[in-house]
Amino acid sequence: MDFAWLSEPRWSVKANTLKHTAEIQEPSMQRPRLLSFVAISIALILGVALSPSVHAQNANDRIGRASVIDGDTLEIHGVRIRLDGVDAPERGKRCGDVNVYQRAAQALDSFVEGRTVLCAIAGAPDRYGREIGQCSVAGASVSEFVVAQGWARDWPRYSGGAYADEEAQARATRRGIWALSCPAELWGNRHYN
Repeated sequence: MDFAWLSEPRWSVKANTLKHTAEIQEPSMQRPRLLSFVAISIALILGVALSPSVHAQNANDRIGRASVIDGDTLEIHGVRIRLDGVDAPERGKRCGDVNVYQRAAQALDSFVEGRTVLCAIAGAPDRYGREIGQCSVAGASVSEFVVAQGWARDWPRYSGGAYADEEAQARATRRGIWALSCPAELWGNRHYN
C-alpha cells in the first residue's frame, strides 16, 4: 500500500491566511496519528464482530430492552408479550405474607434487566391482546429461567411439557413458590396436566 500521501503538504485556514502545514508538522508526527487511527478501527471492527449479537429471525420477532409487566409477561417497544408455555401467579396472589405475584415479577426483572431480549412470536394474540412468544436473553430461555427459579410453572397444555424438568427441580429444591406454604387456590381453576 502506498502511504506517500502522508508526506504530501496539507493546507489549513487559520485567521484568514493559508499556511503550509508541512512547515508546522513534520511527516514523522503524522505516523502516530495513522497508527492510532488503524488501531482504533481494528478494535471497533473486532468489537462489533466478536460481540454477541441478537438478530430477529423473522418480521414477527420482537427484540429490544424489555419491561416486566408480571411474572409471565414482558413489554418490548409498547408490545406486550406473554411467555409461551408457563404460568406465574396472578395479581394479588399471596402465600402467607409473601406477595408471590410481585416476587415472580421481580425474579423475571432480575433476569432481563438492561439486557436485550429476543421474542419469537408464536402465533395469534391471547384473549388480552398479548402476543405469545418464546423469549430469550443471550440465548437463554426466559421461560425456563422463571420456572427453574420457582416463580412460574410449566403449563404442559401450551408447552408440551418443555419445562417439566425445571419445575420438578424447583419443587425438589424448594425454590420460589415451592418453598412457601401456598393455598390451593393460588392457581385458580387452571389445570396443569
